[in-house]
Amino acid sequence: MVNERSRDQNIVTSTLLALVIFLLPGTAAWAENQVSSVEVLSMLDFNAILITEVDVVFVYDQQLAAELADTKGGWYSQKYDLNEDQAAALDLVTISVPQGFNSASVNIPERSAAAIKVFSSAYHESQSTPIHDLTELNNVLIQIDEFGIVVSEKR
Repeated sequence: MVNERSRDQNIVTSTLLALVIFLLPGTAAWAENQVSSVEVLSMLDFNAILITEVDVVFVYDQQLAAELADTKGGWYSQKYDLNEDQAAALDLVTISVPQGFNSASVNIPERSAAAIKVFSSAYHESQSTPIHDLTELNNVLIQIDEFGIVVSEKR
């Protein structure tokens, strides 16, 4: 009877441990993103009078990542408060890109590998445009066109 009880307790303990390791977000298995570089390229006409602000945001806190707005309008409405109040939980890299600009590389923060989520948004996109999740990309290419930004893996 004692051996069966001990065995049952070991099974329960092992199962709980497996759940903690594999199912809980924010554990080490999910803490690293794939982003190693971000390049921004403007596809806009040289004659257009436009400078586009592009934000690349590295988020290090699981709760904050879950609570962030999921649209461009939502992001820009909370951007400055978050940058002030949650500075330890995120890195905000903003780059201003003039029209027709060949390319600019984003300065990746030193602690970027520990980010749980990485996303991007551009100021001239529609308010309802979803933020662009970069977390699973390695060499990110952000292309600016007249409608917003297009995000892809740089080849």
